[in-house]
Amino acid sequence: MNLSSLTGGSRHIRRMNQEAILQEVRSQGPISRTYLARRLGLNPSTVNRLVEQMAETGLIKVVGEDEPGRQGGRPAQLIAFNGDAAAVACIDLSNDPWRGALVNLSGEILHTFSAQPIPGAGEANQQVLAGLIDEMLTRHRLGGETPLRGIGIGAPSIVLWQSGRVVWAASLGWRDFPLKEWIEKRWRLSAFVENDVNLLALGESWLGIGRNSQNLVVLSVGTGIGAGLILGGRLYRGANEAAGEVGYLPPDRAVLGRKYNGYGPLESVAAAPGLVKRAKEMLAEYPESILAGVSPLRADDIYTAARNGDILASLLLHETADYLSLAVAGLATVLNPEMILLGGEIAHAADLLLDPLRARLSGLLPVMPRLEPVRLGDDGVLLGAAALVLQNTSAEIAGMRAELV
Repeated sequence: MNLSSLTGGSRHIRRMNQEAILQEVRSQGPISRTYLARRLGLNPSTVNRLVEQMAETGLIKVVGEDEPGRQGGRPAQLIAFNGDAAAVACIDLSNDPWRGALVNLSGEILHTFSAQPIPGAGEANQQVLAGLIDEMLTRHRLGGETPLRGIGIGAPSIVLWQSGRVVWAASLGWRDFPLKEWIEKRWRLSAFVENDVNLLALGESWLGIGRNSQNLVVLSVGTGIGAGLILGGRLYRGANEAAGEVGYLPPDRAVLGRKYNGYGPLESVAAAPGLVKRAKEMLAEYPESILAGVSPLRADDIYTAARNGDILASLLLHETADYLSLAVAGLATVLNPEMILLGGEIAHAADLLLDPLRARLSGLLPVMPRLEPVRLGDDGVLLGAAALVLQNTSAEIAGMRAELV
């Protein structure tokens, strides 16, 4: 028998046992080693050895002692996951201003940061990002000796995952920009770059409403429309890493045969700029609308007006529900996810849209997915970035399903 195959097999078994132990400690701790061995069906000596190894790395710590049993004897040590064993620098480039955070292994945000990008100013935005990263690293160094596992970044663009190359982020002025390589050369840290909506889905699957779901979709509607897909417990990117570009779905037959550059046909009517554009076009027909006196008009103004019973705003949200129903129907019938979550700016209008979406689709689809707003809000992309880095820099960190990447 091949010795290398035996060695590889034993390493794989050890890794699986480490992940099982750490996941159990994360979810059930503080917990004793004896109880842990019994829960997992492992030999107590195996559990002791692996726990000691993970304690040396700082991932597990002793937090106290259990009460002695009826037979007396020495109380058992209680162990727990040490979320403060390391940190991750996370950045969300999808909003204005940009947001950054230092996040620990448990997904707790330790410190937050922000930076103001310059619309479309490519090289200038590189310098803005450099300043933000420098500020975050300085703050991390002031915090002590906790190691930094890397930098995770969510970009509003198709991202080539392996190379970390931003294909085209119009708002940033970056086309075919090797962001991962640029960061790693400048700061000598591991960097991981991903589409922002993919990270939102990853964050929700780790710490959000989808943490127990193997199949979920986040439909994010803001300046554009995109979907992050978790299928079979994996982040699905597609053959050209463009899966989830649902803004290019046709809302009707009239768009067939036409070219769309920059924004897709569904985005042109249902994303925030499309919604505002439709509102401005219809204001002449509804001069009594409270939206007539709002300048500059934003999507949030339309949501507020609809809640106050404004006829024009209500009509606009009715049409938006129609458009989004088409996207949800396509996602539900092709992918059959357990849940579809509304994220991005449209999450602010979940109270106005979720029931209309359910009403339009409940009798139409063969299986109706659960429709909910995202739970993590503006922190979702940052926490997804943390999960991405942790999954790719420490195979022992379980509970975040390393197979997602």
